[in-house]
Amino acid sequence: MKEQQTKSKKRIVYYFLLAACVLILAAATVLTVYFVTNGDNVVKNPDDQNTPVTPPDDKDPDDGKDPDDKPTGGEVTKYVTPVNAAYTLGYNEIYSNGTLGWHYRHYALDFAAEQGTQVCAMTAGTVKEISLSKETGNYILVDHGEGLVSLYRFVEPEEGLKEGDKVDAGTQIGKVAESYGIESKDGAHLHFEILKNGKNVDPTTYIDAVLEEK
Repeated sequence: MKEQQTKSKKRIVYYFLLAACVLILAAATVLTVYFVTNGDNVVKNPDDQNTPVTPPDDKDPDDGKDPDDKPTGGEVTKYVTPVNAAYTLGYNEIYSNGTLGWHYRHYALDFAAEQGTQVCAMTAGTVKEISLSKETGNYILVDHGEGLVSLYRFVEPEEGLKEGDKVDAGTQIGKVAESYGIESKDGAHLHFEILKNGKNVDPTTYIDAVLEEK
């Protein structure tokens, strides 16, 4: 009799555990169906529990950014050779001045160009100074901003050109003058310098100039 009672208790416990498992499984199924049907692709806004927010598209590289915030490349500065001629004397070479008989280091390019050859601004800027001298040579100084300045010596300034004028790359600012003054025996040519923050630099770092073949 006692053995039958023990078996009966075991069956009750077994059925109780089985029922509990069935209830847990049923609850899990209901919750799964609920979240699948009601929570797909919707994220709740923490500031407003009633306002759904569409989640970001992982395929969009610009997610969350204003189209106007995209980085854009700056304009490329245009540089041109100031005169249509090859240069005969390069930067940092030793120059033998045939007029004065002096020898010194040359911090410019000398372009062998005939008298009257057009001289242009190497890039956009403002005419800073126009100097007229039959001894040292007329020159035009153009300020291009950010410490960059170009100098054109032994030129006849373009008629009407004045200090303060704005010029673009390739704007004619003068013509090659006849040889005179301290370089009168060197023939007509354009002496061209570039200065960065007050110091001479090699013009070929900015312009594509060709060395004349000898």
